[in-house]
Amino acid sequence: MPITARKKQKGIGMIEVLIALLIVSVGAIGLLSTQASGKRIGYDALQRSIATGLVRDIVERMRSNPGALASYVATVGESSISTEPSPNCTTASCTPAQMAARDLWEWERALDGAGEYTNNGGQETLAGGLVTPRGCITNNNGVVTVTVAWKGYQSASNPSPGNTCGAGLYGNNDDQRQLIAITTFIEDV
Repeated sequence: MPITARKKQKGIGMIEVLIALLIVSVGAIGLLSTQASGKRIGYDALQRSIATGLVRDIVERMRSNPGALASYVATVGESSISTEPSPNCTTASCTPAQMAARDLWEWERALDGAGEYTNNGGQETLAGGLVTPRGCITNNNGVVTVTVAWKGYQSASNPSPGNTCGAGLYGNNDDQRQLIAITTFIEDV
């Protein structure tokens, strides 16, 4: 029989199937890795967005109550203000200092996630908010700095060595500490 008269191959060989399976598997693993990375980045962006809104919230509360500017200087977070201030300034008249105490309590609860609850064995617990949050407010003759610190997902360099809000709470050398800070001027009336 001449060499050219051989049978033509029909079908796929086992080697080709295994190579195709390997290529598809590597592609699927790459896709899953991309999805997981995207989810982490999305969560970090959500945390940063929440922190930005919370910083703006307390700054606006301070602007609407400039007579008690010194009363807002505080460090809050992780239920540091355990009892609700009295009176409830939404239903009763309050002095500027009482309003500041109420604002700080509401802000601290928002940092801890008071907008979302989860039912944990019949007990409601806060579920929203930031991861291990700290809120710090300083006032230097009307120059107000509001900082929110929280634990980020990944290690990074210290975001602001001069800002000590939440320092020492977030990993080795604060490598997971994330910060949002706003400095503004509020005239004390």
